[in-house]
Amino acid sequence: MKGIIIGGGIIGLSIARELYKKGIEITIIEKEKIGRGASWVAGGMLAPQAEGLEIGDMLNLCLDSRNMYKDYILEIEKDTGLQTGYWDSGIFCPAFSEEEKDELLKNLKNYQKIGLTGEWIERKEIKDKYISLGEEILGGVLYPDDGQVDNRLLMIALENYVRNTDMEILEYIPVKKIVEQNGEFKYVETENGIVEGDFCILSAGAWSGLILDIPVFPIKGEMAAVDVEKKDIDKVFFSSRAYLIPRKDYTRLVIGATEEKVGFKKGNTVKGVMQLFKGLVDTFPHFKEKNIQELWYGYRPATPDLEPILGESGIKNLYFATGHHRNGILLAPITAKLLVDLIVDNKKDKYLEIFNCKRF
Repeated sequence: MKGIIIGGGIIGLSIARELYKKGIEITIIEKEKIGRGASWVAGGMLAPQAEGLEIGDMLNLCLDSRNMYKDYILEIEKDTGLQTGYWDSGIFCPAFSEEEKDELLKNLKNYQKIGLTGEWIERKEIKDKYISLGEEILGGVLYPDDGQVDNRLLMIALENYVRNTDMEILEYIPVKKIVEQNGEFKYVETENGIVEGDFCILSAGAWSGLILDIPVFPIKGEMAAVDVEKKDIDKVFFSSRAYLIPRKDYTRLVIGATEEKVGFKKGNTVKGVMQLFKGLVDTFPHFKEKNIQELWYGYRPATPDLEPILGESGIKNLYFATGHHRNGILLAPITAKLLVDLIVDNKKDKYLEIFNCKRF
């Protein structure tokens, strides 16, 4: 049995890995270098609670994937011998106003009602813990079960895994179209010719809607990184102003992220970078003295309801795993499991019905 995966990001490579372990022959088609697309330029937060997701199916999907993450990471690190920077550090959500405090407390109470952990911490309890703390911060909610992974290290590990197998990797090859006949997948047409397989998974992120007529589109985000020391910050800070992600080895602090519907417009902007650094300094004023390491941008794969498209496509043997928006890194383990269970064992999980493309 041969499967084709369009897209070499975290979703595509995670699915490829699981299918390969089941003995399926895999071809990965990627328009750039595998592992270097949107997954490379993400933040790496594992933050279903810090994101403030409403109680419901999307939150449950994210929580289930968060619960899978430690085993997912341990397996990849064991198979490759590489570290991924996984850190269940907890995430702190500071409130910059009474309105934000009320919203955070409302979310906290809702989460506690369904058995999730979290606590409100007053400003006076944290202000002496850090070199500086923004004057507007009233306190915040700590979610100890949220965390992060260094997405670049994770992508290096996943790339290492697939390159050390006999999977076929077709890089720098754009897909022109997916061809079906009589309602059944036939082949993928690329700029270098035709690729045939028994089934195909479209996991091309923000570019998925350019390959097939499905409602997936890009939301651009700009990001930055600066120097950091262990005494500066001890966990992720996630607020309305910016999110601040110190890597586990304290080699850099990642700052994110703006959101703009500007298509695939390239480049960092003065406006975007100013927004990031204002959020940084509003949270920790002393960071204005830090050295800038890097500026970059990327494209989140969004859908009209900002939730993913998973499972069957309506065309036999063509499947979707795309549209993960802000949660592609978080949702990689559960997306891989759902798609592999469906393709290999015909197991139709409830999430595949909930997040099916037919809802649009």
